[in-house]
Amino acid sequence: MSAHTRHLLHTAAIALVVSAIALVAAVMDASAYYTARGTASASAAVTTLPAPTLTATNTGAGTVSLSWSAVTAPASGAVTYWISRDGGAPSSACPGATAPTSATSCTDTGVSAGAHSYVVTAVWRTWTRASASARATVAYGTATQLVFTTQPAGATGGTAFTTQPVITARDANGNAVLDYSGSIALSITGGAAGATLSSCAGTLRSGATTFVGCKIDKVGNAYVLQASDRALSASSASFNVTLGAAAQFLFTTQPAGATGATAFATQPVVVAADAGGNAVTSYSGTVALTIASGTGTVGAALSGCSGTLSRGVTTFAGCKIDKAGTAYALRASDTRVTGDSAAFDVTPGAVATLAFTTQPGGGATSALAFPTQPVVTAQDAGGNTVTSYNRTIALTIANNTGTKGAVLSGCGGTLVNGVTTFAGCAIDLLGTGYQLRANDGTRSVTSAAFDVTVGPAASFVFTTSPSTSTAGTVFGTQPVVAARDAGGNAVTTYAGTITLSVGSGPAGATLSGCSSTVRTGVTTFSGCKLDKSGSYVLHASDGPAGGDSASFTVSPGSATSLAFTTQPVDALINTAFPTSPAITAFDAFGNVATSYNSSIALTIKSGTGAAGASLTNCSSSRSSGVTTFSGCRINTRGNNYQLRATDGTRTVDSTAFNVR
Repeated sequence: MSAHTRHLLHTAAIALVVSAIALVAAVMDASAYYTARGTASASAAVTTLPAPTLTATNTGAGTVSLSWSAVTAPASGAVTYWISRDGGAPSSACPGATAPTSATSCTDTGVSAGAHSYVVTAVWRTWTRASASARATVAYGTATQLVFTTQPAGATGGTAFTTQPVITARDANGNAVLDYSGSIALSITGGAAGATLSSCAGTLRSGATTFVGCKIDKVGNAYVLQASDRALSASSASFNVTLGAAAQFLFTTQPAGATGATAFATQPVVVAADAGGNAVTSYSGTVALTIASGTGTVGAALSGCSGTLSRGVTTFAGCKIDKAGTAYALRASDTRVTGDSAAFDVTPGAVATLAFTTQPGGGATSALAFPTQPVVTAQDAGGNTVTSYNRTIALTIANNTGTKGAVLSGCGGTLVNGVTTFAGCAIDLLGTGYQLRANDGTRSVTSAAFDVTVGPAASFVFTTSPSTSTAGTVFGTQPVVAARDAGGNAVTTYAGTITLSVGSGPAGATLSGCSSTVRTGVTTFSGCKLDKSGSYVLHASDGPAGGDSASFTVSPGSATSLAFTTQPVDALINTAFPTSPAITAFDAFGNVATSYNSSIALTIKSGTGAAGASLTNCSSSRSSGVTTFSGCRINTRGNNYQLRATDGTRTVDSTAFNVR
């Protein structure tokens, strides 16, 4: 074949390949790229732009760290990338759709708390390929600001705002800090001078503190609430406090200078005010005055009052009260609103007499304060209490009354507004027909007659105390206990049940076996015994009444058992034990048998330790029932040795120990 012919065939092959490429390009996705090669023959290859793999990780409050795999370009030219967050643009820290870059990582900032979806898109020439979405959940950060998410509004003087403030703790990215635990206090700035914010109660939930009850007393403009938890603060929007409806009557001039049935020297003036105390000048009602219930003297009458209203202020004249008394209060009211004055007194005339307004007695008993203590009142001629009276009243037993030699004691008198109230008065001797005399040095008065009788049992006396005995053995001398009243008189009518207990003695001691009989106020016991040795005092009681025996001793019984009270511990071979074993003799009740005097032998318990071992060099001393061994040593190493102590009758084994 000639060269010319070969050239024609080569040219035709190239044309055929180009035509094939054009045909494939027409039907394939725009993301494919095609190449052709060949000289004598032709071929075509198809490829695509791979999708990048995206990883998204929350790395802190408001930030998400993004990284993605690099994509290899199908041919020449760089691959760039851009990020979308939740279908929109990320922060400027990451490439967006309008300015892709070749970077393969970035950190998105200013991300709100919650779950977010990210996609990275690879760009090569006119081709694009998006990754699968990656999710990241952003947590809120540390609280850096407080924000009034609900502003206060609808405030009238002294009434809770109709819209109460809500303050939310937020992080630097504006996310609510749900675990915020601060305590927010509210205060006011601006508004009326001297205004007070009160009754605010805040409840914290999910970072938001919701307040209730907030109110401001004074009417004024441009109030601002200041919220603070000491570290953070915020100011509310400005708001006004307007005048409310009449909610109370205030006595701007208090009644004063009152004497019985005479017009007060100072007549009351009453102002209609809203809940914050602001004067309601538009008030047009009629104010009536009465004596406030429960004040002053029972049965007193208010009369002569006439009132004149001007711009919400009612000025009264002619008011008077007939009966003398203390702590009167006037009540101002209309059909809807009320208000009380301060307390004031209606004074009586001069003192004319003293009177027992409460008589002494009430079932008085020897040496005990009378159940009913006397009250002596200074009165004028009409029987009104003279509240300005300031004399000291002394009480005595009236001559030739009661029992000769009796003594009145304990009386303490307190003078309040002309009334002397006594406390603590008592008479020591039994008797009938007692009378008290009250005297202030100028005037005197005698009480009604009363009797002094035997009182209830106030104490118990051991007329026979228990004698020295042995533990667990019935006392040789059993206790006898008599009931006495507060004056020391025998209460022969006492028929109660006296309980005996250990008043003082060894810890854990038990008193048992006691039975008793009572006759004419005297309780005789039998069968009483104590288990622990030591020095004792018994206590007798019945309710609040009580008494103690003389001290007596309980001795330990005979030895019934032995015990290692100091155990041997691990020791070195042929070396004296570091701890000297001690064996104590005890009686049947666990008391140390101090009179014990038997000799105790100490050996290695058979079958313990090393075979053939010997215990040597033991010496012993005995004191008050305790035998202490010293110098003991064992000549053979071994584990789990035990010592056996015996006095020929009783045996006890030690705990295990080792010899090294």
